[in-house]
Amino acid sequence: MTATPKNNVHSLLYSTTLDTFLAVCQHQSFTKAAKALGLGQSSVSQNIQKLEESLGVSLFDREVRPIMLKPEAVMLREVLEGQFSEIENVVSLIREQNELKPIVKIGVIDSLSTNVAPALIRKLTEQTRQVSVLSGISPNIAKDLLNREVDIIITSDPLDGIEGLSRYFLCQEPHLLVLPKNSELRDTPVTWQQLISYELPIVRYSRRSASGRVVDTHFSRMRMNVPFKIEADTTRVVLSMVADGLGWALSTPLCLMQCKDILDQVHMQPAPQPLFSREIYIVTRHQEYLSLVDNILAECAKQLSLSLLPDIKKNFPWVVDEIVIDERVVDLACKL
Repeated sequence: MTATPKNNVHSLLYSTTLDTFLAVCQHQSFTKAAKALGLGQSSVSQNIQKLEESLGVSLFDREVRPIMLKPEAVMLREVLEGQFSEIENVVSLIREQNELKPIVKIGVIDSLSTNVAPALIRKLTEQTRQVSVLSGISPNIAKDLLNREVDIIITSDPLDGIEGLSRYFLCQEPHLLVLPKNSELRDTPVTWQQLISYELPIVRYSRRSASGRVVDTHFSRMRMNVPFKIEADTTRVVLSMVADGLGWALSTPLCLMQCKDILDQVHMQPAPQPLFSREIYIVTRHQEYLSLVDNILAECAKQLSLSLLPDIKKNFPWVVDEIVIDERVVDLACKL
């Protein structure tokens, strides 16, 4: 079961009943809310029933899946979230005035963990009492955020459709075609149809990863059926398979820069038209850690501009102009 962090102001200032209500609103499921809160499903049901009885209204439509919020529930949730945001701001001010800095856990996708995390920790030690950085694929760190095991995530999955979250765009990067070094397709314009009919199959990122789902979505939009035999969770394994001549792959510059030591074992070139991109976001629970988000965005942009883009330009010069960092984030980085 997931324990509620002791320093979580929300759990201290809100009753279990209201905490349960907000969790059910976020997950639109009694079962998922129970898991996130570390409660039994019967306890969640009882808490919601108690709240509905005290208000004299029904808050959820339980006849559909996922359950739907009735207008009364939407109104109550908005009021509670607004109050919580104000409380968080007051608590942040109290901590600053009394030098009581927060303990923060951050989840970072693998493609940024090595290159950005050290500088990020160095920056955040000025504002936090303790900072932890956990790395992994986007679905795993997203689950950690929803279960309150981390407070902030840097992810390629913005968790669209999940309420109660705040999303901040960081950057966008295109996908590149990765081929074996001796491939007859290297350095020639290639179409998607040529790749599909190529004698070697795609070595794809696992469907468990956000990168794998982005590629799936692209193929689906183009109505292409791309058979595959090999998939892996990590860029290093994907590149190793391509280097061994087992297939071709699609990856992004930031993913590839994790494995600079083996880039010379494969060949990279622009992917066929139409191109498709991956976006990276900072995601928090709604209105939480506002005082840290801008610094995280700015530090990420700084590391992208000063460290990663020069390396990317050296290895894939044709792709630099297609990498977009949010202008507001660039402005924040300039003020550091």
